[in-house]
Amino acid sequence: MMLIRKGLFLIAGLVIYGCTQSSKNEQEAETSRLTKGSIEKQSFGGCDTVGYGNGVAVNVAVWKSQDSSRAGIEINKILSEKLINRVNQHGDSAHIASDPAASKSLQGAFNLFQKDYTGFKKDFPDAPGCWEVDLKGDTVMVTPKVLFYQLDHIYFTGGAHPNSFRSFHAFDAATGAEVEMEKYIADSSALLKLVETHFRKTEKLSAEINLETAGYFLSDHRFFLPANYVFTREGLFFYYNPYEIAAYARGAVKFTIPYAELKSIIKESEVF
Repeated sequence: MMLIRKGLFLIAGLVIYGCTQSSKNEQEAETSRLTKGSIEKQSFGGCDTVGYGNGVAVNVAVWKSQDSSRAGIEINKILSEKLINRVNQHGDSAHIASDPAASKSLQGAFNLFQKDYTGFKKDFPDAPGCWEVDLKGDTVMVTPKVLFYQLDHIYFTGGAHPNSFRSFHAFDAATGAEVEMEKYIADSSALLKLVETHFRKTEKLSAEINLETAGYFLSDHRFFLPANYVFTREGLFFYYNPYEIAAYARGAVKFTIPYAELKSIIKESEVF
């Protein structure tokens, strides 16, 4: 009787282990498919760079998932929405509200962008330069738990020079839902201090130098984390966009903090 009970316990244990292992393997297989994708390119309109510089153009080259998993479909959906919003960012809000097609597709967003350009040229026929929006996106790192993504946005709609904006995004590998980067931070106060140390090191500034006096832009006279940072294989990468903390001429301020310095500051188990 005892042998029978032991045999039953052993079988039950093997079944539970097998189900758990199977579930784990399925999750890993689901996640691994997220690494399968390609750069999708789309171009709308064109700019006459040889002549007077007339025209309007939108160029897109972004990585999209090529699998049909729940996560892959959701990530692609969110990325498509972001691209449309980036183009519409340069349009007239009243025009966007009155044109439903502008919020449904890149073609619709471009059509409205072109319409606004045409109206602008009608009012200012001698204004030189094309209106252009370039969007580029690719994965930064994919783990069994998270897909990290970089989206670069370069645009010119008049003025002294083109502008650029880089953003980072995190997507849950199981569902594809976008997750705020703060979710993976355990101690934001300690992180802020560490980032300021690396910022000063990057900018070759001693701890005694007042950042505002040195020409940097602070929030309420206090140092702040950049709006965009991302997890990479080397560590946590921080990126201050032009104008975010310094003048345009300074460009982007960027640096990486190795994981060895972040042990108690980040939730590493939720990333890897």
